[in-house]
Amino acid sequence: MKVNEEQIGAVTVLTPVGDMDATELPAFEARVARLIADGRHNLLWDLSAVRILPSTAAGFLLQTVQRARGAGGRCALAGGSALVLGTLRTMGVLEIFRTYATRDEALAAFEG
Repeated sequence: MKVNEEQIGAVTVLTPVGDMDATELPAFEARVARLIADGRHNLLWDLSAVRILPSTAAGFLLQTVQRARGAGGRCALAGGSALVLGTLRTMGVLEIFRTYATRDEALAAFEG
């Protein structure tokens, strides 16, 4: 799986493409840790291109929220399909995230 990264103002937009494979999560965890260490504390996960989200990936996303908040930032989700959001809801972590239907809505919320 590939994760595209884009800086828009004070928000780092991370867009995974494909399935969030558990074997690749340690590399993404290190990447997020580097972003936060570099002062990029506001993270937006654009999940519009994710088809399947395993429970291990849900736990990883939860860790990103904790890291971002611990550094004084915010973390949000945008564009998740019903299946992806359903997985997060079943895992009991969806309510921890600010969720938005679109990336543009999420970026506007970060500005406000």
